[in-house]
Amino acid sequence: MSNVSNLAEAREARRLQQPRTHGGKGFALLHRKIMDVPFYKDPEAAHLWIHLLLRANHEQALVSTDIGDVTCERGEFITGRNTLAFETGLTADRVKALLRKFQNLGMITTKSTNRFTVLRVVKYDEYQSNFCPADVQPVSSAKPHHVWADEVECPADVQPVSTDNNIFNNSLTNVRESVSAAEKSEPKKPSLSCEQVIDIYHRVLPEAGGIRTLTDKRRNLIRSFWKKASSVTRDLDGHGFTLQDWESYLNYIASNCRWMLENRPDSRTGKTWRRKSLEFFLNVDVYVKTREGACDDI
Repeated sequence: MSNVSNLAEAREARRLQQPRTHGGKGFALLHRKIMDVPFYKDPEAAHLWIHLLLRANHEQALVSTDIGDVTCERGEFITGRNTLAFETGLTADRVKALLRKFQNLGMITTKSTNRFTVLRVVKYDEYQSNFCPADVQPVSSAKPHHVWADEVECPADVQPVSTDNNIFNNSLTNVRESVSAAEKSEPKKPSLSCEQVIDIYHRVLPEAGGIRTLTDKRRNLIRSFWKKASSVTRDLDGHGFTLQDWESYLNYIASNCRWMLENRPDSRTGKTWRRKSLEFFLNVDVYVKTREGACDDI
């Protein structure tokens, strides 16, 4: 029976996988920030993420499917759980779990039909530049000393050469100076409204413990959480923590972490698991684990 299942997966992979007709680049850029993501030490998760980057279309493409032609935008591609399992060597269940984790982290979005899924890498444009890397050299070929003439198109098969660290450091310095100048020119951001934070909390999580008064201790807790959550959100999403992020965080809890919002008897201890209140959600560790999907209902 397992042979039949494996054969079905292989057939689906062959059906969905289109011939490679890329007329441009034969490479994908990999940012060093991948070493900072929560799943980097998970070899299967890192393997699947890199595979998604390699499979994503670098330009708009028209793909033929069983239900007609489908347009895939830059950063998208058509796939399926069994297809990804076949291509990466992972199990279909493991692929499903990892894709859910990537979605929770805001790294991908998916649009599914009963035949296939269109998967989009959210920040593809941010890390996959349209221009050719400045320092490249042809890979080994029959003419190893061939010199590329100036072209509009980048060679199809290239690899980065060793670059002078001073060039990288200078470029990084220029970027930082540009960012600093932009920050100086921007108007001063409005101060955080603790009242708005509480209003969103009551609106999104009416089942949670209510807040009747906004004490100084709670104001300080909100400000402290905001600062720590901004650092986490900046690593994950490239920007500070906002009221919209706060609302998204609570909405995710409302949909996926119902155990936080209910009183549940514990048969093992004889006690009752109490629903959580504002102070629990204003904990950066809870925020991080929620973003990683570690707080989802079992």
